[in-house]
Amino acid sequence: MNISKKQLLGLGLVAAIASVQANAKEFSYTYVEGGFSDVDIDNTDADYIYGGGSLALDRNIFVRGSLGNLDVNKNLEFDTVSIGVGHPMKMSERSDLVLALDYSFAESDSKNPAWDNADIDTLTGSVTSRTWLTNNVEGNLMGGLAHQDADFGGTDTGAILGAGVRVYVVPQFSLAANISRSFIGDLDTDEIGVSARLQF
Repeated sequence: MNISKKQLLGLGLVAAIASVQANAKEFSYTYVEGGFSDVDIDNTDADYIYGGGSLALDRNIFVRGSLGNLDVNKNLEFDTVSIGVGHPMKMSERSDLVLALDYSFAESDSKNPAWDNADIDTLTGSVTSRTWLTNNVEGNLMGGLAHQDADFGGTDTGAILGAGVRVYVVPQFSLAANISRSFIGDLDTDEIGVSARLQF
C-alpha cells in the first residue's frame, strides 16, 4: 500500500492533536506551598516570605489561605494573614479561568511608635488564567481590583496585574516564578517571586 507525503503529514497532525488531547490534565486546587518575593514599595526594598495552601471543596469552588512576613527594614516589618475563596471554570482542554475573592490583613511591628501596630486591610477581586503551555509547564495571567484601608494611608482602590510560569518537576511537585505590579493609592508596588508547591 502506497502512502503519499500528504497522507503521512495528515496522519502526523491527527496524531499530534490526539496526543495533546490525551495529555491535557486537570488543574489541581488542593495544595500546600511556600515562597519568597523581592518587593519594591515606591522605591523601598522589602522581602516577603509566606506559607499557605488551598483546598478544593469540589470542582467548582476552593478555599485558600496563607501566613507571611514582610520585612521592610530592620525597624519595620508586617505580619500578614490572607484568606480567600475561588471558582475555577474550564475554558478549554488546556485552560482554566479562576474567579477569586481574597481578604488580607497586615499588622506592623516597628521600633518607631508612629508605625507600630498599624493595620492594613485589603479586599481583592481577581481573574486568573491557568494554561498548559506544554505538558509540564503552566502559564498564568492575572488581573484584579483591590480596595485597601490602612491606618497610616487612608482608603484607596487600585489595580493589580501579574504573570507567572510554573514548571512541574513531577506531577505533584512544581516550582514557579511570578511578577506582579499593584497601583493602589500613591504607593506602586512591584514584586518578583519564586515558590514551590506540593499538590494533591
